Amino acid sequence: MKVSMIAPAAWSPDGHDNFDAAEKLLEESDLVVLPELAGSRLPRAEYLERVSGLARRAGAYVVGGSHYDAVEGGIVNRGVVADPAGLVVAEYEKAHPYGVEHRAGVLPGRPSRTFELAGRQVRVLVCADLWYSARLAAPVDAVLVPAFSVTQWDSPEPSRALWRHMSVARAYEFMTYVAVSDWERGASYHGAPCAGVTGFADPYPARPAEYHVRGAGVRVMDFERLDALRADQAGRGFVS
Repeated sequence: MKVSMIAPAAWSPDGHDNFDAAEKLLEESDLVVLPELAGSRLPRAEYLERVSGLARRAGAYVVGGSHYDAVEGGIVNRGVVADPAGLVVAEYEKAHPYGVEHRAGVLPGRPSRTFELAGRQVRVLVCADLWYSARLAAPVDAVLVPAFSVTQWDSPEPSRALWRHMSVARAYEFMTYVAVSDWERGASYHGAPCAGVTGFADPYPARPAEYHVRGAGVRVMDFERLDALRADQAGRGFVS
């Protein structure tokens, strides 16, 4: 399965602008992952329409980043996955809002659940939710992470190193693919710069591969190879 990680150059408070930018970065793939808050504060109906339309246009599954959805008492950072026909097949929410989100009234969402995509078990974790390994207790074949890596550092390198190490650690610990889509360095949110941490971690790479992806990039999730890795690890007693 080919997964495309979309990393637009700039974030806009207008979610329609962000979806327009994402469409220009589409590459041929089976699965497209948008970054966190691609939908900004679009009303739910408009956000769903843009995700579904993008999936139909791409002819692929689309993880629609997220948007701020108004609920009683505040807002929730949430998103959906649409299939190539534009039908919503899964929903997810950010369980651990942080930083500026607390001051903006963003409420903790429900922990995401594993869902089936093309016969494989997949989970979407929004940004910092990747830091909580309990979210991956159940077997999962791919972890898809819409992110907005705002950083307090002058350089993006510390955040990029943290995200790379965390993604690789999750890939090896849970024997799963990890695909992160973030905004490019230069984008910002409420004055906080983005580090640009888009990347892909493979638990069993056939050859050395660069983690970081710029703009947009396609990587292959070879699930037969993943199954072989798991069988080998189990056969040698590395996992139960």
